[in-house]
Amino acid sequence: MRFYLILQLAILLISQTVNGNISPEKGVYDGKIGDDQIILVVEETNSEKVKGFYVLNRNRAVEERHSFSLGKTGSRLIFQSDLYLGIMKSPHINSDNFSGTLSLLNKKKRFFFFRQKASLNFIRRPELVVKPTERYKEEIFSGVEVKSDLIYGRAKGYWTRSPYSNDPYITTLSKGLVKAFNDPEMLDLKLDIYYPKTDIFKNRPLVMLIHGGAFYIGSKESAAEQALATSFAKRGYVVASIDYRLGFKLLSSDIELSAYRAVQDAHAALRYLSHNAKGLGIDPNQVYVGGTSAGGVASLNVAFMDNDERPERIGQATKEGRVTMIEESGNKYAEKFKIKAVVNLWGAVADLNIIDKDEEISVLSIHGTADEIVPYETDYPFRNAMMLNRLMVDKMYGSKLIHDRLTILGHRNKLVTLDGLGHEPELDNYKTLNQWMDTITNHGARFIYEETAPEIVLPPSQLTISENAALKPFYYEVKNGSLVQISVTGGVKVKADPTDPSVIWIKTAENKQLTFLTTNKFEAWNEKKFRVTVSR
Repeated sequence: MRFYLILQLAILLISQTVNGNISPEKGVYDGKIGDDQIILVVEETNSEKVKGFYVLNRNRAVEERHSFSLGKTGSRLIFQSDLYLGIMKSPHINSDNFSGTLSLLNKKKRFFFFRQKASLNFIRRPELVVKPTERYKEEIFSGVEVKSDLIYGRAKGYWTRSPYSNDPYITTLSKGLVKAFNDPEMLDLKLDIYYPKTDIFKNRPLVMLIHGGAFYIGSKESAAEQALATSFAKRGYVVASIDYRLGFKLLSSDIELSAYRAVQDAHAALRYLSHNAKGLGIDPNQVYVGGTSAGGVASLNVAFMDNDERPERIGQATKEGRVTMIEESGNKYAEKFKIKAVVNLWGAVADLNIIDKDEEISVLSIHGTADEIVPYETDYPFRNAMMLNRLMVDKMYGSKLIHDRLTILGHRNKLVTLDGLGHEPELDNYKTLNQWMDTITNHGARFIYEETAPEIVLPPSQLTISENAALKPFYYEVKNGSLVQISVTGGVKVKADPTDPSVIWIKTAENKQLTFLTTNKFEAWNEKKFRVTVSR
């Protein structure tokens, strides 16, 4: 009686499987039919039939695609393909595997009566479910919180803020001349911090912005800096926008010193931010600096200029005790930081030689070709100042020359040329932004995202494969992160390991492509695709 019940139960289970109450799920399966190693892909599945394709896994890089189906014909379960056609006996099927014995109909019978048989066994690969974010690439946070007027240091100067106005620059200059005749006084140096609201991540890159204004006017609340800071913070960065010492006497030495004071203050702000890195949730080794006009000048110099590369007059003033080294002003913090990239918005440098071969700092420059204030190529700044500019300031080398220098040295850089546009192309007036602000923001965000996210390096020579080639894994490297997954179009992965780079390509597939998905400690994700060609 007991044997009879067990037999009935076995018959019932087989009957349920054959009747299609249980089906394999879609996905990739590893297994064998007889002695043949096979990678099988289930593309369609329902209670009546399973369909898809498979390739033979026999150590070749390129294989034919073989369609298959597994379904009922009457009361029988049939596996059908060009290589194997047979009745599946003793089937065992569930969502993750299926097995049985094929009685092959497309093979010669043995001893005239018995059909050849082949065992069939397939197990579905586990699927890796990942949820990449658009952090740093898109504005994924809806709001931004601002902490204003944090004091990052103190230093002697004329003033630290002079809001923009629609007055001509010469009028603004004359208003400040009287004040600049007074001796410098001790001033508080302040910055604003922009955070993405609701963000709980605590290892974020830092973006520091420096406003423009010819080292004479401007403030950290300027329209362009506020727009940039808000957009970057919504992408997941922590952003600092700084005030710094402004003003000068109408002497060449004091004008040059005003630019140097800005560099000192920017350095002091970065030391302060690095000192408070844990509380701010930032990584001081992943810093980006940028700014408009004079802020672009200061950004380039704080990134590239060392103490022994300072202008001759600044060096002499240091020897005389009138100024200090770059890192000896503003505060006593000594924490280190690493600038990874500069966003130079219509800025320039006085000496291209401060950009050295061994300084691995990337630069994005955006500049209008009709800029009369800061030259796009090389000239004296304030080109329309009735030649007085030649008496007061040195020549400057603008974005085009900076781009050429960086390219010669082999540094990553990009120049965005705004044909026919002048200085501050993003402003209709001192507080009204125009459509160019979006263009500038998008270029800046894309450039520093590429510095933040991982990078995949794969030699292009591997992307052309002979159809007779032996199977071998692709060689690749991941910089600034780690590999999460390799996926394939027009082929199948050889192993279930999501990071394994061995692929069998389908000979007749029109689109063959490798896709690498990477991430890193900043929660920056990157997906890169490579097209593969099979040659005869």
